[in-house]
Amino acid sequence: MIYKEKLNNNSKIFLDGGNGSEIAKLGGDMSPAFAALSTITSPDIVVKVHENFINAGCDIITANTFATSRHVLQSLNRENETIEFLTGSVELARKALKNCNKENQVAIAGSLSNFFALKENEFVPDPRFIPSFKQEEENYIEAANTLKNSGVDILILEMLLDIDHSQLLLNAALQTGLPVWVGLSCCVSKYDNTIVGRNFRAEKEKSLIYDEKIYQEQPKFLPEDDIILFEDIIKTLTNIGGDVYGIMHTWFQDSYGGLKIIKDHWSGPMMFYPEIHKFDTSTHEAIATCNEDEFANSCLEFIDDQIQIIGGCCGVSDNHLKKLIEKF
Repeated sequence: MIYKEKLNNNSKIFLDGGNGSEIAKLGGDMSPAFAALSTITSPDIVVKVHENFINAGCDIITANTFATSRHVLQSLNRENETIEFLTGSVELARKALKNCNKENQVAIAGSLSNFFALKENEFVPDPRFIPSFKQEEENYIEAANTLKNSGVDILILEMLLDIDHSQLLLNAALQTGLPVWVGLSCCVSKYDNTIVGRNFRAEKEKSLIYDEKIYQEQPKFLPEDDIILFEDIIKTLTNIGGDVYGIMHTWFQDSYGGLKIIKDHWSGPMMFYPEIHKFDTSTHEAIATCNEDEFANSCLEFIDDQIQIIGGCCGVSDNHLKKLIEKF
């Protein structure tokens, strides 16, 4: 795999962009389980999104498994198809590689996250589908092992925001023996300017578009909605393990402090893949906030020798990444 050579040679590795936002843009099915349903109902769109990122020059594509843990699929009444969703997503990524003649060149990452099924048209975890911590742990182990058995090259953990849920996911990934890349999200707290795990309540700039007159409940990523110092999260997780650490699904302006904290506690390779969108909860549409040149130039301000893996999250298209890759 090309990414392994680049990692060993301290060269830059390019990860794909916002799979979920691109699937939505091309008309894939979105649901309280984010883009998970598209693997079954819109497979051609999922393949097309992967192909676009491959053709842009990405070294790694990420299977559409961000929201496919058993408790998330329960919101679709399809929890008994968990294995099929996971393996099917990896097969679609593999199909895209074959279509682009990039087998054994471009790697496949399996995505794992602490995402919880959402209430309809709201960005709030649906309490009907929040498992116990024990069940959550079992579900993560199931997903991680299934992805390993499906042949992914890497497990990439996405949108880690806290300690309790994050360490369950990290331990589940580590027990597979696969390389584990840990992606965390953060923001600058509007309350005291500290760097905290990403939190809708704390972030200075609202990243969601929704009708506050209709939806009274404050959006939140996790059921507890705790505001946790980012440094405490990093200290805990790096003591557990992992091969790569980095910032993802975070605004550019909030990323500076988060990256610095990681560097203070982690000497290994790092990754950076920001988000550039406002998310409309009623349409599941990601509205990009910067064009291709602006994205590429902003990324260049962050990249240094330690940050080896660069990509994009929600709102980042293949065209954004193509423009970035052209600069290397």
